[in-house]
Amino acid sequence: MTARVAPALLVPTARAMSWLPFLAAAGFGLLIVVVPAAMSVVLSDEDLVRLLRVAALCGALGVAFLLDDPAARLIATVPTPRLVRHAVRTVVALAAAALWWAAVVGITVAGADKEVAAHLPLWDASLEAAAFTGAALALAAARSRNGTAGAGAVAAPAVLVLALLLSRLPERLAMLVAPGDPRWEAAHDRWALLLAVGAAGLLWAGHEPVRARRFRTSRLAGPRSVRGGRRPGP
Repeated sequence: MTARVAPALLVPTARAMSWLPFLAAAGFGLLIVVVPAAMSVVLSDEDLVRLLRVAALCGALGVAFLLDDPAARLIATVPTPRLVRHAVRTVVALAAAALWWAAVVGITVAGADKEVAAHLPLWDASLEAAAFTGAALALAAARSRNGTAGAGAVAAPAVLVLALLLSRLPERLAMLVAPGDPRWEAAHDRWALLLAVGAAGLLWAGHEPVRARRFRTSRLAGPRSVRGGRRPGP
């Protein structure tokens, strides 16, 4: 059933998603890398990594709004499980974020000096972007788990707080380090851990709460008597 239902939900789900906040935040993040590239400014790999981090944070702020579902309470009793609806919405959000990030990386590389571009740690920068995005989606999904609206409005500031906390970590635990720093590999082990935590949180938040699941089951099954399991008589 799930394999047949999920593809059919892709287009309606994409149409119902809150694209305006994502497009605004993603557009600003894109502008951050477009301006230096268009001006042919020669930047170091450290400068470019900083720009990619700021752009990734902008993208994560926008992605948080893509899990907003104003109709969550109205469709709590539909036959399609919440996990399926949540997975479809997440897939659409991740696809949009991946396409946007590919454009950000492409513009950054195209505008950078050839020698600098050859040494840019793009995979590690992409890991950081994925960790920010995963955290944003997990926070938004946790907020909307009980049918609460405005998930993005809560998750986006939380991601900003997360970024601030990461910038205040002690040196031995630093994650926002420059390329070539001896702590680079250890820092990205921690980025991978943050991504794993975000993915686990996103998976947990996708499951329907026990109370809502019982309520949906009882609504779909119809009223029954306590002893015999039959509808009460007239």
